[in-house]
Amino acid sequence: MRSYKVENGVVDLGRVHLDVPDTISDEAKAYLRFDPNQQMPEDAPPVPMWLMREPLAPMFEWLNQQALEAFPCDIVETTIDGVRCHRITPKGGVRHAGKLLINLHGGGFVMGSGSLVEAIPIAAETGCEVIAVDYRLAPEHPFPAAVDDIVTVYRDALKTYSPSDIVLFGTSAGGFLTAMAIMRFKQEGLPLPVACGVFTAGGDVTQLGDTFNYLTLSGFYGHLGAPLDDPQCERGVFVGNADRNDPLLAPIKGDLSDFPPTLLVTGTRDAVLSSAALFHRALRKAGRDADLHVFEAMPHGFWFSVAMPESREAIDLMARFFERHLGIGAA
Repeated sequence: MRSYKVENGVVDLGRVHLDVPDTISDEAKAYLRFDPNQQMPEDAPPVPMWLMREPLAPMFEWLNQQALEAFPCDIVETTIDGVRCHRITPKGGVRHAGKLLINLHGGGFVMGSGSLVEAIPIAAETGCEVIAVDYRLAPEHPFPAAVDDIVTVYRDALKTYSPSDIVLFGTSAGGFLTAMAIMRFKQEGLPLPVACGVFTAGGDVTQLGDTFNYLTLSGFYGHLGAPLDDPQCERGVFVGNADRNDPLLAPIKGDLSDFPPTLLVTGTRDAVLSSAALFHRALRKAGRDADLHVFEAMPHGFWFSVAMPESREAIDLMARFFERHLGIGAA
């Protein structure tokens, strides 16, 4: 019988051997067996995420291209009231011209500009136009700069679209920003979108819960996330000097009684699993329509690897949720 040392509630896992489970696809098994840090020395110190923008830019572009091969779309870069955006439309044309989805990319609030890997599949699957917002990044532009940019784009969308025809969604940092933006819309008296997607994210970026203590963004590879007050913490430089109890920063601490129907998606190896679960519970407690889907053994933002069956299932789940609330059906 296996046992762990526990002292005053602190668990010492010791040398735990955790195999890749047989409950996932072969493609997912290969995905989990790939160590993204295998080229790095074991004692290499963590590097602030914002210093990796340039080195990781080719990776984001590669992910975009993989998504385009699987989900053909047309992409046009544009500017909306000074905010850089991309308009993504399904190849062959938009099938639902009166509907709009607004996407907020991931990247820890400090990188990911031009990442369209989540916007492309949703545009292709729903047949709707997606506007991907290249919001300003920390540490140069801490909170609320990114939310300001989202509000700007949303206000512009309301000139053309009814709020009942708009969905807001994002992954990781983009998921947290989705919840923050909803609270900001409320504060400014703007009508709320018909639904939203808070993917591999939650309602409080300052407190990520239990899973953040033993999982990384790659599951069990790499360094654990830095505490919020660590100068190398991407969440910390995003939060800056903001009040950590402000519902505009931590929506879970605010009034959720009129929050839009929300889809949350995560995995059992996602460092942000606890945060997603906590936000789901808070939304349900407030009487809101909220669905939480947890994928077996999947790490943070796994659907960026669009070839996996689990990724296709997650993308389909997202698209069908959005279609249902937009009042459209799959073509």
